[in-house]
Amino acid sequence: MRRRYQLALALALVPLAAAGLLVQQYSAGEKEPPGELLRVMEWNICGAAQNCQNRGATGAGTSVVRLAEQVEARHPDLLGVNEICRSQFEALQRLVSIRGWRMEGSYAQMHDNVRSCGSDGSYGLAIFSREPLTAPPKYRAFASTSEEYVAQGRAEQVRRGVLCAPTTVKYRRVMLCGAHAGTEPEQLAEVQGWFADPALFPADLPVVFAGDLNQQPNEASLAGLYSHTRGEKDTHEPRGRFIEADEGDRAWFRQGAAGGVRCDAAGVTRCRNGAPTADDGRKIDYIFATEAHFASPEGRTEDFPESDHMLYEGTFRFRE
Repeated sequence: MRRRYQLALALALVPLAAAGLLVQQYSAGEKEPPGELLRVMEWNICGAAQNCQNRGATGAGTSVVRLAEQVEARHPDLLGVNEICRSQFEALQRLVSIRGWRMEGSYAQMHDNVRSCGSDGSYGLAIFSREPLTAPPKYRAFASTSEEYVAQGRAEQVRRGVLCAPTTVKYRRVMLCGAHAGTEPEQLAEVQGWFADPALFPADLPVVFAGDLNQQPNEASLAGLYSHTRGEKDTHEPRGRFIEADEGDRAWFRQGAAGGVRCDAAGVTRCRNGAPTADDGRKIDYIFATEAHFASPEGRTEDFPESDHMLYEGTFRFRE
C-alpha cells in the first residue's frame, strides 16, 4: 500500500512541477502568457432607417438574419446592437437560440413612433450576453438632448442613452454596456461621468462598452473614454479608463479619413484611430474595455449590404 501511495503521489506532482517550470520561465522575463479570450460584436443594423432596406423586417435578406448567421459563425461572448426595433430584438433572440448559440438579451426603447417597427412602433438598442445576466438591466437616458423624430403625425423626443447589465464571461464578472449617442458631445461627457463614478462602476469591476457614438476618435469628447493619445482637437490629456478594440491597427495610424488621431507607427504601439465603421468612411462605432482588466485588443470590420454600418468585432485578453 505504501508503494502504491508513493507512486500516486509522484504522478499527482507531475503537472504541478510542470506548472512550476512555466512560472519560473515567465518570471525570468519571458513574455506574459495570454489570458482567456473575450469576443465582442457590435453592429448598427439600420433596422428602421430610411436609407436601409430592412424597414423593421426580420425575414430572409434582413440584417436580423445576417446578424444571427454571424453570431452562429463567430460565437461572441457579448453583443451590442443599435437601431433595432423591439420586434427585431425578439426575433434575433429567437434566431440565435435556434441556431445553437443562445444569448440572453435586454432591450431599451429610444422612441415609439417608427411605423416600420410594428404595432408598438418601438425602436432602440440592445445588448446580449452568452451567459445569463446576473441582475436586472438599467437604462440611463441622456439629459442632454434636443433631438426629435417626426413620424405618424407626431414628434417624439429621442431618448438616447446607455443600457448596462452585469453578466459573466468565463466565470468572471463583467458589466456590459451598450449605447447609441447622438452628435451632441455633451452626451459623451455624461457617459464619462458615469464611468468615473466609483459608486456605479468600481475600479475592480471589468467593463465592456460598445455602441454607435456618432463621434470620431479625434474628437475631444472621446478623451474621457480613451486612456491614451491626446486627440488633435483635444485641449486636455486623456483621462479615460478604456482601451479600444482597433487601437492597434497600424494600417490606420497615419490615416485621417476615419477621423482618427495621426500617430507615428514607429514610435507607438496603439493609436486613437481605427478602420472606418460606417459607409461614409468614418469610424463612429466602438468596442471599449477597461484597461485595468483587459489587454491585447484586436478589431476587424466586415461590410454587409443590409446596413450602412459595418459589422464590428473586437477581441481582448483578460489580464491574469
